[in-house]
Parts: sequence; C-alpha cells; structure tokens
Amino acid sequence: MVGRMKWLVGAMLLSSVALAQIRVTPETPGALVIGAEVRIALVPGLVVVERVAEPRGIVVVYRGRLAEVYAHHHRDLVARGWTRVKLQVGDGRYRSEYRRGRAKARLEVRERRGQVEVRVKEG
Repeated sequence: MVGRMKWLVGAMLLSSVALAQIRVTPETPGALVIGAEVRIALVPGLVVVERVAEPRGIVVVYRGRLAEVYAHHHRDLVARGWTRVKLQVGDGRYRSEYRRGRAKARLEVRERRGQVEVRVKEG
C-alpha cells in the first residue's frame, strides 16, 4: 500500500511538471509577432516551407499562389488597423507600405523558385 502511494504521488508530480511545461497563449493560432506594432497571421491551408526572423521583421516562405498570399496578408494588416499608403506591383512581386499612427510596416511578397516569399518589416 505504501509503495503504491509513493508511485501515485510520483506520477502526480510528473504529470504536474509536464503540464507546467505546456505553454498556453491566448494568441490566434498561426499568428506571428514581428515587433511592438506588427503582428501577422499565417495563410491558413498553405504549407509553410521556411520561417526566418530578421531584425525588425520576418520572412515566411509558402507553397502557394502569389496573389492569394498577398491578398491574405494585406487583408490581415488592414483588419489589424493598418492603412496601405503605397503599392507597387510587377515582375512577380507585390510591395506595399502601411501606416498606423506613427508606426510603419512594409509587406513584400514575391515568387522565388516556385514558392512565395513574404517579407514583413516594422519601421
């Protein structure tokens, strides 16, 4: 009986340690925080090939279509309160700049070797 109680207490301690290591955040699944002002949501249903943090930004590479990926990230930024102030389209590339108050963000989406590269920078 005493041996069984020790085992039960040990199992409870291990399970509480395991639960303590699970990180639960109230963030939207698939959302990436870039800096103090910029947050983006990943395109649902597309495969993320690569995700690389940069100083004041991030690069995400998808398997998908250029226009679809740009449209998603543009809508996401607008939904988060950003206003597009500049747009350049051409050569398999979209470049746009956004403002929210004094904060600035840049979104660049381009085709790269059959994949779509998204670069978001703050400031």
